[in-house]
Amino acid sequence: MIEVVAPGSAPGSPAGALAGRPASLSGVPSLLSGVPSLCSHAALAVGVAVLALSLAAKLAGRDETLAIWPVTGVARRFAGPAQVTAIEALVVAAMAVPLPVPPRLVLIGAVFTAYALAAAALRGRRCACFGAWVPARFTWRHAAACAAVAAAACCGLPGGEPPGAGSADAAAGLLLAVPVAAWLRRRARAAAGGTGIPAEIDHIVIFTAESCGFCAALEAQRRRYEAMTDRPVEFRRAESQEDARAAGGVFPAAVAYDTAGLPVAGPAHGLAGIRDLLRRGAPRSARTTEARVDA
Repeated sequence: MIEVVAPGSAPGSPAGALAGRPASLSGVPSLLSGVPSLCSHAALAVGVAVLALSLAAKLAGRDETLAIWPVTGVARRFAGPAQVTAIEALVVAAMAVPLPVPPRLVLIGAVFTAYALAAAALRGRRCACFGAWVPARFTWRHAAACAAVAAAACCGLPGGEPPGAGSADAAAGLLLAVPVAAWLRRRARAAAGGTGIPAEIDHIVIFTAESCGFCAALEAQRRRYEAMTDRPVEFRRAESQEDARAAGGVFPAAVAYDTAGLPVAGPAHGLAGIRDLLRRGAPRSARTTEARVDA
């Protein structure tokens, strides 16, 4: 076997061994040394962008978020929409403070670890992370995506980035969130417009559930909601699996039906969504009546 030895180095010495190493392997350590820095940039930029989008969506569609929030019972006191929104706002605000990069990464990592665990525990339930902008249900993909951001934050801790780099990453995340939020909002409005009341609507059913606190508030304003449209409105307590499926599994919900009893619009979820579904089909006379009822 012939050993390639660097000039001036003895055979078998460390220098000689390095000189004999293939060129393709000699750059691996330098490439790997840049991974923590890359993870740090990605975790901060993506994490801040997602949190800013989530915060904007919850604030823009507060009624919808409250109606579809998946956490119920005692746990809602600690993980309700108000608490989660406040935490997201605090984390986004902390990213604007000139903190060192490691504390920023710890915050992002902790939040997205909690999100990953919540997504895994709540899989199958309605996801209210982005309010009504992104209607979805929790799956393992949600948990994996949140875990990936948390893992990137942990990987970035040894990166040793200067504080200015963390601020730049946070600013990049906020700048990315602005156009994405505008696009998601337009898309949600367009989708809501697509559920407007067609001419073949015969009646509208508003589904409620006994365990839904917002349903009681809606039923208490029955006359107001009935006055929002000239179509007959039926309030129905969902007591069967068929009713639950018709409502999309989320309450309160409104579904518009034709004369044959087939759904032609909806289901619209949340108080604001139900109002939109009723009002889009209301003629001027019905809207005037609604105003009189409100007065």
